Amino acid sequence: MLLDNDKFLTGLAKTFEGSKDSKSVYLTMKRYTYSTKKTRAAVAAAESASGDSVMKTANDADKEYPTLVRLECGSLKKISTLVQPQDLDRFMVQYTNIIKINMDALKKKERKKAPKVKKATA
Repeated sequence: MLLDNDKFLTGLAKTFEGSKDSKSVYLTMKRYTYSTKKTRAAVAAAESASGDSVMKTANDADKEYPTLVRLECGSLKKISTLVQPQDLDRFMVQYTNIIKINMDALKKKERKKAPKVKKATA
């Protein structure tokens, strides 16, 4: 379910509070592009049919894309938001604050101690 940024952050905080016991929370962030599989396949087919590759312009490299942020908690709760480039700094500050506050629910990794090897004196 796609939410606005503030509702997503509220849902993120509630999910962390509810999952302190045993649930896993998965967070994903990636660049959001507007192209679909059909348009990418059409461009690839046009390139292979003509035998020439299409040169990318300088505008393609400088283009700013929105960021898609997803939250999954088990198979029941899935929410996401689309963060525009101009709102990314404000969103990331709030996002990191929520993550830092809820880091206390993490379990420490149990490490096995390696047995000490005695050196033989000769």
